[in-house]
Amino acid sequence: MRSIRLSLTVSILAFLACMLLFAWLLFSTLAFKTSANDLYSQKGDYGRTLLSAFVAQLPDVVPTFPEGMILPASPPAVFAQKLADDGVFMRLSLLDANGKVIFTAGTESVDIYLPFSGSPLSLERGAVLPGGGAVARVIPVIRNGVTVGRAGIVLSLTAEDERLHRSQKLFMTYFVIDFILLLGFGSYILSRIVVKPINSLLAATEKITGGHYSQQVHVSGSAELVRLAESFNDMSRALLSKERLVSEHVAALEKANEELRQAREEAIHTEKMASIGLLAAGMAHEVGTPLASIMGYAELLSGEQPHNSAVQDYAQRISGDCNRIDRIVRGLLDFARPRGSAVEACDLSPLVTASLELLAQQGAFKRIKVSTQLDEHLPMALVDPHQLQQVLINLILNSRDAMPDGGKLAIRAKQDACPPFLRHSACCLRLDVMDSGGGIPEEHLARIFDPFFTTKPPGKGTGLGLAISARIVEAFGGRITVKSVPGTGSCFTVWLPAQVAEDAP
Repeated sequence: MRSIRLSLTVSILAFLACMLLFAWLLFSTLAFKTSANDLYSQKGDYGRTLLSAFVAQLPDVVPTFPEGMILPASPPAVFAQKLADDGVFMRLSLLDANGKVIFTAGTESVDIYLPFSGSPLSLERGAVLPGGGAVARVIPVIRNGVTVGRAGIVLSLTAEDERLHRSQKLFMTYFVIDFILLLGFGSYILSRIVVKPINSLLAATEKITGGHYSQQVHVSGSAELVRLAESFNDMSRALLSKERLVSEHVAALEKANEELRQAREEAIHTEKMASIGLLAAGMAHEVGTPLASIMGYAELLSGEQPHNSAVQDYAQRISGDCNRIDRIVRGLLDFARPRGSAVEACDLSPLVTASLELLAQQGAFKRIKVSTQLDEHLPMALVDPHQLQQVLINLILNSRDAMPDGGKLAIRAKQDACPPFLRHSACCLRLDVMDSGGGIPEEHLARIFDPFFTTKPPGKGTGLGLAISARIVEAFGGRITVKSVPGTGSCFTVWLPAQVAEDAP
């Protein structure tokens, strides 16, 4: 299961939010504590001022309990009663030298000894009473350098607490607004200077992972991100250079493999031709002598009994089959040791036209529609015209035999780029013979130019026509290829070397 991970922006903003919250808590604690201490201290100083004013109005001789008390009509009592009208005043008490209360004023619910409930040292500086809500202040009453009593006052801190509470709410409001603004502005800044450049690098990295090594990124922002982008671009250029080197090596290996394959095919073909040549020479010698004897005896037999119809029929059959054997042997010899070719410049268009007219006069194209497409201004072909016509007639007759019920025969001649197996020629001519016959099965295509291979019924063909044609064309420096789709037709292509401009007379 893939774990859930936060985005970079969310992670950084969450970290900043935690830091801001921690800083605010720390600052607010210190600030409010300091403010509270200042306010409470001011309240204590105010209480000391009131006590000083009260003590200043006491008589020179401070009475003691129970002999004397501060009378209600005396100036200190009147001053204390005026203080009681103030909402912050809670209790003022005066103790004699024995710690007995000789005067008190204030709220009834407040203990008269409350101003003196803390430690003497803290009360003299002003102390917040336990539970909060009030501050107590105590000062000594001194006459002639002798402490004759103590005066204490308790003042309410309600106003100060409300002021602190309002300040705390206002501070919280400011903090929330600043927090939102800071997060929004921080998100925008992070997106521009950090997240956007990183996303650009990430997208380019994913494209490189897919095999597109030409990726280049241009980012702005911090120096580290710019250096990272420059390093990424250097890596991309290095990968692209390596890919080109690998492609060049692969292309070179494929070319070498193709050359090796062609060389192997040429070696096999040459070895096969040499073997067939030896076989043909030996067979012609061994078969030719007894075959001549048989034909001679058949002629003698026919001459001795000219009126015997049966003998005449047998002699005719023997001579016909002997002639067929002789044609096969001579064809095999032509294949194994073809006659020397007198290569010369030949115009293909008249040659094709003449061959078609010759076959048409013999009735070879019954129920066949013939069409030609001969490009104008074709370069001259470097061939033996007579042998090339033999090849062309053989291909046309084969196409005719493939369409016993009629069809279409098309012949096309044009200049074309030389195929890989004829790279030694600077310019090539392409002669296509196409038919709409039944086509050639795929398993037969590899053997179509082998000697004695034929798909015709016995007695209809020797299987040497295409083999001899291929040998003749190869003697010109060309090649015959074939493409066929069963049920659609076949196309035999004769590739021939063409005369280049510098060879022209």
